[in-house]
Amino acid sequence: MKPRTQVYSILVVDIERFGRRANPVQIWLRERLYEIVGKAFSESGIDTDNGPKPSDRGDGFFWLLSGTDRTALTGRFVDVLDQKLRSHARTSNEEGALRLRVALHQGDVTDDGAGWVGEELNTACRLVDIEPLRTALASGPRAGLALAVSGEWHRQVVRHEDSSVASDTFRCVPFDAKEIQGEQAWISVPGYDAPPGISGTRAEDTSRGAATGRDAGTARADGGAAQGAAGNTRGGRGGGAAPAGQGPLAGARFDRVNQVFGGDQIVHGGQTFQWGPDPEEPAARDGGDGNGA
Repeated sequence: MKPRTQVYSILVVDIERFGRRANPVQIWLRERLYEIVGKAFSESGIDTDNGPKPSDRGDGFFWLLSGTDRTALTGRFVDVLDQKLRSHARTSNEEGALRLRVALHQGDVTDDGAGWVGEELNTACRLVDIEPLRTALASGPRAGLALAVSGEWHRQVVRHEDSSVASDTFRCVPFDAKEIQGEQAWISVPGYDAPPGISGTRAEDTSRGAATGRDAGTARADGGAAQGAAGNTRGGRGGGAAPAGQGPLAGARFDRVNQVFGGDQIVHGGQTFQWGPDPEEPAARDGGDGNGA
């Protein structure tokens, strides 16, 4: 029989500092974990009865969720889970502390008869272990959990700014782990405006960087044509130059490293362009024939 493959939302949770506790405490923490997560699902309106049961990982589990509202999972569920973990903390000492690293991802996962397998499942399990997520949780003592979502999850769910998801609290960090290189993860810690203890990029800053690249491409195309028409090239060919301080590139700043524009010029750093005659060659430009003679 061919193994069954299906697209799931993938939830992975790990208990912080689990291995440092004695065996009886670990057993008790695992019981509390399943109880708290189950109640958080129920109270956030997410039905898990018709899908696979959670798969244990010792210090946590992964749970494959089929047909789940991903916005509710990212927003309401995470909020309720954090509240319940904080309630647990109010009646527990350090030995019984139950704080979680949580990861959300999605994709194809296959049941091969012996268990679950798939690249996207591997990605989710790598995501919950990245160092920025560990640091954010350790640096946020008020929180019960720290959440990491994949770049795909952020793009499809978080960035749309649903009122139930605190999208402005997410920060982008590099996601490099074993076979995963050059990806992005987005981290949020409930109760904090930004994840503590780490340096990350805001969504609007990420978008602005992409827009800057597009704008530079426009300037490259338009500026090159305008420059040739005005005759304000280094060789002096053309019918004249616009007055100083005027022209399509006047005052423009180009900060893209190795940005090519105007046909044959490369900028290796930030530059400001002033439209007008070349101050180094006033005689050649004034009254000349345009070829420097």
